[in-house]
Amino acid sequence: MLDLEVVPERSLGNEQWEFALGMPFSQAISILQKHCRIIKNVQVLYSEQTPLSHDLILNLTQDGIKLLFDATNQRLKVIEVYDLSKVKLKYW
Repeated sequence: MLDLEVVPERSLGNEQWEFALGMPFSQAISILQKHCRIIKNVQVLYSEQTPLSHDLILNLTQDGIKLLFDATNQRLKVIEVYDLSKVKLKYW
């Protein structure tokens, strides 16, 4: 279970890494690769037929988090926590 700090309208992360709104897709992939022992079962979802018309999604299935990236500029625009039983959130 991930133990993460929430910064409303800005980011979700911990002392080692952070997913911040506006970050590039490649930076999020780099974080996931670097911390693959902690963050497992990541799905990359996109449209094969019309890749620029639908968001890129990184679905962290084990942790109940979805990261939605704009299809054209590939910047993080939404951080969705969809299963609160899989993650521990802190708010300061």
